Amino acid sequence: MTIKTSKPIPKFPTFGLLPKEETEAAAFLKKYPEYDGRGTVIAILDTGVDPGAVGLQKTTEGKPKIIDIIDCTGSGDVVTKTIVKASTEESSKETLHTIVGLSGRHLIIDPTWDNPSGEFHVGIKRAYELFPKELITRLTQERRQKFESEHYQLLVEVQQKLAAWEEAHPPSSTPTESDLAIKTDLEARLEVLKDALKNYDDPGIILDVVAFNDGSDWRVVVDVDESGDLRGAPLLTDYHKELQYHTFSQEDLFNFSVNIYDEGNIVSIVTAAGSHGTHVAAITAAYHPEEPALNGVAPGAQVISLKIGDTRLGSMETGAGLARAAIALVEKKCDLANMSYGEASAIPNFGHFIGLIRDEVIGKYGCIFVSSAGNSGPALSTTGSPGGTTSDVVGVGAYVSHSMVQAEYALLESVPERSYTWCSQGPCTDGDIGVTIYAPGGAITSTPLYSLTKSMLMNGTSMSSPNATGCIALLLSGLKAENKQYTPFRIKNAISNSSKSINENFGVGLLQVQKSWEYLNTYYDREDQDITFEVKINNGIKNRGIYLREESETSSPQLFSVFINPKFMKEIEPTTGENNSKKFEFETRLALVSTQPWVRSPDFLLMGSQGRSFDVKVDPTQLNPGGFYYSEVEGYDTTCPDRGPLFRVPVTVTRPIILSNSKVSFNNWSFGPGHIERRFVKVPDGATFADLALKFSASQATSPARFWLHMIQLLPQKRFTAHEREYMFSLGQGSYGDGNGEEQVEKRRFAVHGGVTLEICLAQFWSSLGNHTVSLDFVFHGLQIINNTNNGDTIYVNGGEAFTRIDVVAPVRREDEIHPSISLDVLRKPLRPAEYSLKPLSPDRDVLPNSRRVYGLLLTYKFSTTEKNVTVTPKFPAFFDLLYDSYFEDFFAIVYDSNKKVVGYLDIYAKNIKLETKGDYVIRAQVRHQSQELLEKLNSTMCFLEFSLSKKITLEVYNKISEVFTSNKPTANKRPLEKDSIIAYFIGSPTDYSTYPKEAKPGDILTGKLNFVNSNKVDGGQYLVNLVVPPAPAKPKEITPNGGEESGKEITSSEFDEAPKPEKTKEDKAVEELTEAIRDLQITHLKKFPAESTQRAELLAELENNHPTHLPVFLAKIDLLLDSDETLSPETANKVLEVADEILKKIDLTELAQYYGVKQEGNINETAKKKKKENDEKKKAVVSALRAKAHALAVLASDSTSSSSNIAATQFEETYKALAQWWDATPPSSDFKNLLIYITRERRACRYGNALKALNKYLNEGSLTSENSKDYEKALGIKIELYKDAGFTVWENYERKMKFIKVPPGGYAPF
Repeated sequence: MTIKTSKPIPKFPTFGLLPKEETEAAAFLKKYPEYDGRGTVIAILDTGVDPGAVGLQKTTEGKPKIIDIIDCTGSGDVVTKTIVKASTEESSKETLHTIVGLSGRHLIIDPTWDNPSGEFHVGIKRAYELFPKELITRLTQERRQKFESEHYQLLVEVQQKLAAWEEAHPPSSTPTESDLAIKTDLEARLEVLKDALKNYDDPGIILDVVAFNDGSDWRVVVDVDESGDLRGAPLLTDYHKELQYHTFSQEDLFNFSVNIYDEGNIVSIVTAAGSHGTHVAAITAAYHPEEPALNGVAPGAQVISLKIGDTRLGSMETGAGLARAAIALVEKKCDLANMSYGEASAIPNFGHFIGLIRDEVIGKYGCIFVSSAGNSGPALSTTGSPGGTTSDVVGVGAYVSHSMVQAEYALLESVPERSYTWCSQGPCTDGDIGVTIYAPGGAITSTPLYSLTKSMLMNGTSMSSPNATGCIALLLSGLKAENKQYTPFRIKNAISNSSKSINENFGVGLLQVQKSWEYLNTYYDREDQDITFEVKINNGIKNRGIYLREESETSSPQLFSVFINPKFMKEIEPTTGENNSKKFEFETRLALVSTQPWVRSPDFLLMGSQGRSFDVKVDPTQLNPGGFYYSEVEGYDTTCPDRGPLFRVPVTVTRPIILSNSKVSFNNWSFGPGHIERRFVKVPDGATFADLALKFSASQATSPARFWLHMIQLLPQKRFTAHEREYMFSLGQGSYGDGNGEEQVEKRRFAVHGGVTLEICLAQFWSSLGNHTVSLDFVFHGLQIINNTNNGDTIYVNGGEAFTRIDVVAPVRREDEIHPSISLDVLRKPLRPAEYSLKPLSPDRDVLPNSRRVYGLLLTYKFSTTEKNVTVTPKFPAFFDLLYDSYFEDFFAIVYDSNKKVVGYLDIYAKNIKLETKGDYVIRAQVRHQSQELLEKLNSTMCFLEFSLSKKITLEVYNKISEVFTSNKPTANKRPLEKDSIIAYFIGSPTDYSTYPKEAKPGDILTGKLNFVNSNKVDGGQYLVNLVVPPAPAKPKEITPNGGEESGKEITSSEFDEAPKPEKTKEDKAVEELTEAIRDLQITHLKKFPAESTQRAELLAELENNHPTHLPVFLAKIDLLLDSDETLSPETANKVLEVADEILKKIDLTELAQYYGVKQEGNINETAKKKKKENDEKKKAVVSALRAKAHALAVLASDSTSSSSNIAATQFEETYKALAQWWDATPPSSDFKNLLIYITRERRACRYGNALKALNKYLNEGSLTSENSKDYEKALGIKIELYKDAGFTVWENYERKMKFIKVPPGGYAPF
C-alpha cells in the first residue's frame, strides 16, 4: 500500500546533525579521504567515555577507537590492601575454592587462575558510588517498584494476622496478658515495616573486588551481581593492555574498565560520571561505517579517555584530576587534547594546572590543547578557564549555522548564522581576547549505553571545542602522512589566520580546515611559524593586552609600554641547547599597524629572540561614552606580510557613561533573533543598589521572545561571577504581543558596587523569533556605612559590648525609605585540625612531568552535634573558590560519621552536608602540592562550620544610645534620608544570654544581614553582620548591707540531726586518698593483663581481700568474665551469676528503693550530696549486676542440653522484672546494655516486632560517637538477625547491604 502525500517528503538534513561543512572539514575529507585523523591520538578530558558507545568502536582503518581509559579523579578507587588466601569448601557436588571478600562473603574463585603468590587483594565498593546521578535515579525508581512489591506482601501478612487476632478477640472478650502481648507485637511489626519503607534508601549492588598478580600482570575480578561466584567473570587488567571492559548488568547497561596501581593496593574502577564525555568524543572522532554522514569530524583518530569529572561531586572537576590528566597527556604522548570543561577564575593565565598545560604539555611536549571558551555570555569578560584565559591553548567559541538550525533545533523560521547568545566573550581581565576560533556549537551524536538512547542533542562551547579538535586532527593527520613537522604554535597560528569572518566583536573567525591546510603548506618552510609571540604590557602585572574599562582609565589618553617576547618550544632535555641556534638566527623586521585611529604605535620594529618593547598610545577621549570599542596593533613581517600578523596587541575600551544624577535610560532598542545591545555606565560613587524597569510594547503583532539581561562589574582578582546579575524575561506573551500597544513592565532591584563600571547587556535569545523594541530605566541608590572600623561590606558586632554604632550616609540621592533591620541565621564555629600528616603520594599516578613527586597534606578535623538532621556547611577560606587559578594542586575533603561512613564530599565550593544523627563527626581534608615547604605552612589551616539556625535572631536597632538601655523595643523606624546626610544608629547586643543558641561558644560568630530597605528585596543583599558570641555571664556575688558576702546556702534540719564526726588529720586524709588512688589504678589495669594471666588473678584476689565492700572491684570482676568469653559458655555464665549475687548481697535493695521512691529536696547540703552520690553508685552497681545476671541466665536457659534450662528461664524472667524496676523507661532505648536484655527477652518470646521497634528507637534517636560506635555496629547486626527471625527476608537483605555502607569494612574512603 502506498500513502500519497500533499507534497514530496524531503530527505532529512543529516549533514546538520554533526556539522562539518561549515568548517570545510567535509570538503577537506572529500579531497583528502585518508587525512581523516588517522595517525593521531586525541585525549578527551571530560566525564569519561563509554567504551561501548555506538560509533566509538573502530577507526576507519579498523583499529580500536578507544586505546586507553583513565580515571584521573580517584572517584572509582577501591582500596585493596587486605590480602587473603584461598581455601577449599566441600559442597554436595564439588570442591569449591573460595576466598573471604571484604564484605564477609565467601567468594568462589576459579582454581585455574594463575596466581603464583596465592595472595588475593580484596576490597569493597558500593556500585552507586560509581554511577552517574541520572542512572541512579532511573535504577532506584525501577528497583523500588520490585522492592515495594515484596515489602507489601509482608505488610499484608502482618495485617492479616492482626485482623485474625481482632476476630478471635472481640470487644466483649477479656484477652489474657499473653494474648495482649501478641497483639502489641503485631502492631509493632506493622509500625516497623511502615517506618522502614519511609526511610528506604536503595543501597544498590555492593561489589566485592578481587585483585591478584598472574605472574606478569595484575588482574581484577568484580562480583557485579553479588552472586559470590567469580568463575567465568572476565579477568580484567589495565585497560590499555587488552582493551577490556565489562558491563555491570543488563539492567543498567553501564560499562566499566579497570586500572591497577600501587602494587595491587588500589583498583581504579573507571566509569563515566555522565554522558557529556561520550558525546564530546563522538563529535571529535566517531566512526559510523554504515552511515558516514553521522561520523565525527575525524573518524580515523584514536581516543584516550581521561576522566576529570569526579562522580562523587556530580562530575565537577578537581585539581587532582586535572593534574593527573596533564601527567597522562605527557606519558601517553597525545597529539591533541580536548577539554570541554572550565570555570571562572579570578586571575587569568595563572594557576597550578594552567602552568602544567601551558609550559609542559603544550610548550615542552607539543600536545595541542583545545578547550571550550565558556557558556557565560553574552556580557564581556566572561570567558572561563582554561579555554578562554590561557596562553597557547586553543580557546573555542560556539557558532550556530543554518544547517544546524534545520537539523537540530526544529525552529519555525530560520535565524541568522552567528555565535550563540550564551557564548562567553572576551577580553580576559588582563586584556587578552581569550577566544581563538569559533566552531559549530551543537550536535546530535552518540551517548553512553546507559542513557538508553543512541544519540541526543547537546549544545555549548563543550560541543564547539571537540568539533575544532576534530578539525585540527584532520590537519595533523595530513601533516603526519606527509612527514611534515609541526608545533602547537604553528597550528594555532594557521587556524587563526585562516578563519572565516563572522563579524565577531574581536575579529575572531570560524575555523576553516581547507584554508588552514593551504596556509600550513604555503608557509611550511618559515621557522617563525613555530614561535609564539607573547604580549606583555609593562604595567607591573604583565597584562597580555590593553583593557580600559573604568572612568580613570578612559577619561584621558593613555601611554603603554608593550613588550613582545618570542617564545620557542622548550627542550625536553634542557641541557641539549636544541633551540639555541634557532634563537640566535631569529631576527625579524616588523611593520606595526593599528586597526583604529584612536590607537597609535611606531611604524617599524626590529626584533630578535630576546624581544623588544615599544610604546602604544590609546586615546579613549575620541570615543563616545557608553560604547564598546576594539582595536589591535598588528605586527607584520615586512618580508612576508601575506602570512598575517606575527602578533596582535589587543586593545579594548569600554568607555562608561558618567551620570549627572542617579538615573539613566536606554530607549527603544530594536531587537531581532540573536541581537545584542550593550552599554557601559559608571555606577555612581557610594551606590549600593539599583532599581531596574524593563519596558516592552508592540505596535504590531509579534512572537513571544526570550530576553537575557546580563550585567557585570569587574573588580581586581575577583571572578566575574562575584558581581554578576542575570535576568531572563519572556516578552510578548499573550496580549502583550498582540500589537495593541499594551506595555509590559518588568522590575528588578539588585546590588551594585559604587564607582565601578557596569556593563548592561541585553540580548534577544538566538532562537527567539520576531522583532521587538525594548527600553531600560535604571535608578541608582546608595546607603553606606562610613565607620572606619567596619570592614567593607561586613559589620562586626562584639556581643560583649552593649551596642555597636554605625553611621549611615546617602551619597547618591535622597532615599525615601530607610528602615534598618538585622537578622542572624547562621552560627559559625572555628575549627583547628586535631591532627595532620604529610606524605608523598602514589608513584604510579602523582609524579609531575618535571619528575617532581606530589605530596599530600592530610588535615583531620573533629566536631560533634547534639541534634539530629542538622545541616552543616564546612568552609575552608584558604582554598575555596580556587581551582584553575589555585596556587596549590588540589583541595578535597570528606565528611565521615564516627563509624567512618561517608556523609558528604567537599571541594572548592561550599556544600551543605546533612547530618542525620547526632554525635561525633570527622572531616578529613587533603591538600596536594609538589612543595613540602608550602604544605607545612598549611598544617593548622582553619575550617569554619556553619550551622543554619532553626530560629533566627533579631538584633534591635535604636536611634539613640540611651534607647539601647531604656526602650523595650527597637526605635529605628522607617524614615527618609537626604542626599549626603548622615544618621547614626545603635545596634543593641543581646542582653539575655539565652538568646544565643545553646551550641554557641564564646568566640563563635553569628552571621546574618543588615537590610536598610525592606519593602523590596535587593538581589545580592547589602551588608553582612558578624556578631561575636561573648563569654557567658557569671552570677555575681551579692554584698549584704553589713559588707559581708551572701553565700546563698540554706541550712536544712538534717544537718542538726547528725552526730558530729571527729575530723581526720591531714596525714590520715593523705593516706586514705593515696590508698583509694592505688586501688582505682589497680582496677583500671585489670583489663590490661591477658585473660588467663596469673598476674590478673592475683591482683583481683588482692583487691577483693583488701576492699571487700568496694563495689567497683566486683563490677570489674563481672566485666572481666563477660569480656573473656564472647559467646558466654555455661561455665562462665555460672561464674557471672555468683559474682552478680555477691554484689546484690552487699546492697540493701529495700533501703535503696525507698531512697529513690522519695522525692529529694532541690537545694541539698554537702552531706545529702554525698549520700546521693553513694546511692547513685549503688544503683549503678545493682543495674549492672542484674543485667549481667539476666544475660547469664538467658545463656543457661538457651542451653537445650541442660536439664536446668527451664529453671534458668524462670529465673531469667524474675531477674528481668527486678532489673526493669530500676530502668527509667521500658524499653530502655537510651542504654544499649539494658536494651540488649530487653531484646533478649522479646526474642525469647518471639516478639520480634517489639524488639525491632525498641532497637530502631535506639538507632534513630541515640548519639553516634567514637565511644559507642562498636555498640552501634552491634545493633545493626542484631537488627539483621531480628529481621531474619521475623521472616522479613527482603528487609534482612536490605540491612545486610546497608551495614556495609553504615560501617564500611575498609575504613575511611580514599581521596
